Amino acid sequence: MIQESLKNSLESVQATRKRLEDQVRPTLDWATAELKKVLADMGADVSEPTTLANVVAQVREKNPSLKSLARQFDVATYDLRKKLWWDANMVTAYFSDQAGKTYQAEVKPKIVEARDRAESQARNAIEQLRELAQKLQPANSETDAKAE
Repeated sequence: MIQESLKNSLESVQATRKRLEDQVRPTLDWATAELKKVLADMGADVSEPTTLANVVAQVREKNPSLKSLARQFDVATYDLRKKLWWDANMVTAYFSDQAGKTYQAEVKPKIVEARDRAESQARNAIEQLRELAQKLQPANSETDAKAE
């Protein structure tokens, strides 16, 4: 019983891990490719696996001053920064559009229904007050006539 429960839990964890990896892998591959482009633009040879110290040494060799390093970094990351900026704007626009659609489809009808219900109840209350006032007016007229 416990072994079967553990087996089911393990299978569930493995399936979740696989699904998560399938979702994250394309993004990691894209980020790796972009990092390699930036490092190549900075002057590092990343065609073969190498150590971080070796990459840093290559970048320092190609960019001896801080000014040249900053300029080269700006040039190397320009396209990536613009792409990330564009993607962020598009994601914002997408979510804004989705929020608008959700509002129109789900929230607005509930607000309209609540408003209509409140207006109907207010009309009924006003009508009842008018009827009560009409019933009280003849009674007041009769008591006024008797008092004279």
